[in-house]
Amino acid sequence: MAEKTTPQPEGAGTFSEGDKSKARQWFKKAMDCRERREYDYAIECYITGLSTWPEAVEEAHMPLRSLAVQRMQAGGKKPGMMDSFRKPTSGKDAKQAMLNAEQLLSMDPDQAKFIDALLRNAAKGGYVETTKWVAPLALSSMKKDKKPDRSRFKAFRECLILAADKADATGRPDLKTWLLEQAVQSIDFQVARTPGDEDLRNEQRDLSGKLTISRGKYDKDDTFRESLQDGDSQRQLHDAERVKQGESTYATLVETARKEYEANPTVPGKINAYTDALLKSERDEEENLAVDVLMRTFEQTRNYSFKLKADDIRLRQMKRRISALKEKAAAGGADADRASLKAASHDYLHAEHEIIRERVAQYPTDLRLKYRLGQVLFSMGQFDETIPILQAAQAEPKYRVRCQLLMGCAFFEKKQFSPATEVLADALASYELTDETTKQLLYWLGRAHEANGKNDDAKAVYGRLLLIDYNYRNGEVRKRSEALG
Repeated sequence: MAEKTTPQPEGAGTFSEGDKSKARQWFKKAMDCRERREYDYAIECYITGLSTWPEAVEEAHMPLRSLAVQRMQAGGKKPGMMDSFRKPTSGKDAKQAMLNAEQLLSMDPDQAKFIDALLRNAAKGGYVETTKWVAPLALSSMKKDKKPDRSRFKAFRECLILAADKADATGRPDLKTWLLEQAVQSIDFQVARTPGDEDLRNEQRDLSGKLTISRGKYDKDDTFRESLQDGDSQRQLHDAERVKQGESTYATLVETARKEYEANPTVPGKINAYTDALLKSERDEEENLAVDVLMRTFEQTRNYSFKLKADDIRLRQMKRRISALKEKAAAGGADADRASLKAASHDYLHAEHEIIRERVAQYPTDLRLKYRLGQVLFSMGQFDETIPILQAAQAEPKYRVRCQLLMGCAFFEKKQFSPATEVLADALASYELTDETTKQLLYWLGRAHEANGKNDDAKAVYGRLLLIDYNYRNGEVRKRSEALG
């Protein structure tokens, strides 16, 4: 008679009753060694058993973790350099790398790199139950970091999404949803601390939407097989992943998210999932409802991330109106249409100024926000305010050159040509790429030299720009250079 096997994700293999029996013999030895306080050999026994049955969460992973803590409290030594060398935690063999990471972690139970390696290899190898077990441990470890490590959080979510896909492929929709919930929790944690990070907010929106879809598809199904047999549900899942939702599908998606939110009105993930579902329509009515939910939550919790999201929605609505007015003005050409477009653009700029200024006050150390405020102030012609804001923002290396470009332009607009040339020349000296930013720096540096009466310097700078783009600004630079003689 064939041995009974337990279905496993693709890549993880299957574990027969014979495999489990062999593994349990090693687990029994491990428990006996633990009783005798032979901790190191007990760890070896658990790892040996797990090599046969890697998904033995309750019988091995959990007691091994407990053993590791006991060993540490008893003064057990942490792994040395040679231990790490002999037990590599990367490579093609995901199972062996996972077991190596777990063995090293058992000797140093708080070491973040071993926790991360264990999670990474468990997900890579398709060991979804092990991934589920270690995920809360990894999340807890990341939250303890004095300064949240963005790359750790990102890798954490990638592992959970990979495991969720494998769980889904093998008929474990419940596990898929759980894993996505953990991923959403991790990004909620980050967003709450850096709500001004647009990339994180976009990722949060996408991930919350994926979780909502997962719940909406599976919550009412008894089994994955029943779900597969339900053609309407399959179409619903397919449609929900499209950018434009069919009305019936969209209504179902929103209703599912609304119920989750009303059952848990203080949970950030539920609030964001509901408002993200509302936003999929790109209609003012649903977006205004999302704004109401977010602002109500902000008033109740004083969590600024909710107001930030509401303000983003308002700005998007204003942008959409500007786009529509641009099309209308271009098509009709009426003075009234152009006036409406000008008024809408003016309103948007001032609304963005108010919002970004508030965010800078809320997050005074966020230099990206200061850079954005500098851009808005420059667009409004408030050059005296623009310059000191950008001087502060340039401390962020990522924005340094762009800040200097805008500062140079601000000095130029104020007819302070000497500081303009100094700032722009400094930016060029440190900028190694040849792209649109380089062209702008050269153009405005040349303009500043020319306005300052330094024609030879201006001609030399224009010459550098012409070597990159001979027809820059439709030949304006070429004409300026020729006019200088």
